[in-house]
This record gives sequence, C-alpha cells and structure tokens, in this order.
Amino acid sequence: MAFEHYLGTTKVNPARVKLLIGAGVMAIVGTISMILFMWVAGKMSIARVDAPTIDFILVQMSAEEPPPPPPPPPPPAGSEMEEEEVEEDVPEEDEPLEELTQPEDKPKDIPDKKKGSGVPTGIPGGVPGGVPGGVPGGVPGGVPGGVPGGASISTKPAAGTSVTKKPLQAVMAQAVYSPDPDQKLLQQTKAARFDKRDGTNKTSFCVDTTGKVVDVKTKSKFPGDPQVDQIIRDTIKKWRFKPFIVGGKPVKTCTERTFKLKFK
Repeated sequence: MAFEHYLGTTKVNPARVKLLIGAGVMAIVGTISMILFMWVAGKMSIARVDAPTIDFILVQMSAEEPPPPPPPPPPPAGSEMEEEEVEEDVPEEDEPLEELTQPEDKPKDIPDKKKGSGVPTGIPGGVPGGVPGGVPGGVPGGVPGGVPGGASISTKPAAGTSVTKKPLQAVMAQAVYSPDPDQKLLQQTKAARFDKRDGTNKTSFCVDTTGKVVDVKTKSKFPGDPQVDQIIRDTIKKWRFKPFIVGGKPVKTCTERTFKLKFK
C-alpha cells in the first residue's frame, strides 16, 4: 500500500506540466514585451525645447533711380585750338567825347503866363473853372442856360428796374424747362424714410429779363424736414423761361408755387 501510494504521488500529471509550461512561456513573453516597450519608449521620447523665436525681417521696396545721363563727349582737339585762336583780346578804341556847349543866345525876357478866364479862349470877366459858351458872372461848374445855384439835370435814361407780379399759370406758360423735384432725392430725406408724413411747401421766385430764375425763397416750410425745402429750391433754380415783354422791353416777373408732397 505504501508503495502504491508512492507511485501515485510521484506519477507525472500532464495537466500540471501544461500549466507550468504555459506559465513559463507567458512570463518570458511578458518580460521580452516589457523590455521592447521600454526600448521603444526611450527612442520615441521628445526632449523639451524652448519655444521658437520669431524674427521679423523688414524689406523696403524702392524703385531704382535711373542713372544720370553720361557727360557730353569732349570736343576734338582741333576745335579747341580753333576756339583758342579765335578768342583774342581786341583792344577797345576810345570813342571821342563830344563837347557840349551851352548856347550863348538866351532870351532876355520870359513872357508871363496868359491871364484870363478858365476857358481855352477866355473872355473879359471870365473866372477859372468856366466852360465854353458861358456868360460873365456865371457860376463855375454850371451849364449853359442853367440857373445859378440850381442842380444839373442828367439826361441819361435810368435802367429799367420794374418788377411785376403775375399768377403762377401765366408765368408757367412761358416755361421752357421746368422739371419736377427729383423723386430719388426726396426718398432719401427724413420725411420719406422715417416720418412718413405728408406736407406742403410754398416757394417764391422771380424770372429776370434773360429768362433765368432768381430770388428763390421759401415762404412756407415743409414740416419737420428742411432738406425737402432745399431740394425744391435747387429744382426751381434750374428752371428756364422766356423773358416777359412789357411795352417792348423785358421785365422781371415774380410769382409763388405751392408743392404738395405725399410720402407713403
């Protein structure tokens, strides 16, 4: 019995052998793997370095100036010799000075200035400042036939400065060019973009003797937006008319126009 027990305990167990072999293989493989991992990690380690510095390089581009023109070629030797020969000092001749002699004959008596009136011919009793055709005892600066102490009468006709006022229909009937206010400019105003409020504007203007518009004034302002008034004044200044003829002469004519503006 003891021998059999000995044989049973010393008998080789195949499963145990396999377990021991497997454990040994795993230990060897794990050790080799750990060594390889540490070697690869050492190779792949990145040393810590400082941050790279940035250097700025300024490059200035400038156009090259054209080279100066070459100096003119020197003249040939022959021409220099000729010029030197030509340039000779010529002695200047002294011009004879003419002797100026004062005439011996001198007038002994110098006639006195003519005494008389202020007129060219002069008449007895005239005074300085008189005019031709005057009479003795007249006033200096007067006119023939005038009254002493009276003012002179100008015969020059005065320029026509008459101004007439006519209805708008009569004035616009003479219009040659009369466009309406620019709608694009009106749409950009405060009244059109924000207020959306209707209103009226009354503007007076005159047509001069050449047909141009002058004296443009706003009589009744558009409520809340002076830019509308300015656009209307600028528009009227561009109008052109035929001159108004009264009595065969052009006259200045004035009128007024009311503009009704609606903004949606």
